[in-house]
Amino acid sequence: MALLSVNAVAAARELLSAPQFFELVRDALRFRSRAVTIDPLLTAVAQVKLNPAFAQSRLLLRVLCALPSQTGEFRRAEVAALDAPTLALVIDLIDLHQASTRSAQDWGSAIADAEASSL
Repeated sequence: MALLSVNAVAAARELLSAPQFFELVRDALRFRSRAVTIDPLLTAVAQVKLNPAFAQSRLLLRVLCALPSQTGEFRRAEVAALDAPTLALVIDLIDLHQASTRSAQDWGSAIADAEASSL
């Protein structure tokens, strides 16, 4: 019985809310230099459209969907699944959302466009 509860606790630590995941992503790039993406929303949609079946594209789509609502669940290991350019793109998306420089309609259109390509 104790083993089951230890496993449940370990599994719970691996599951992150969207804001927790975004903070973990930001920590992953804290000490790396990177170029800023000119239009991260457009770049993210283009990346998802380019290869929608790729694991990074599916994760990027989930990030796109989670940012406006700050909802969703991610696993801690998913940060490690992102290559450096995609990780930097996720940071740029987080920064774009926090800056509130794009409308909710822009985010909705981008999400719909990315989701349409992944069907």
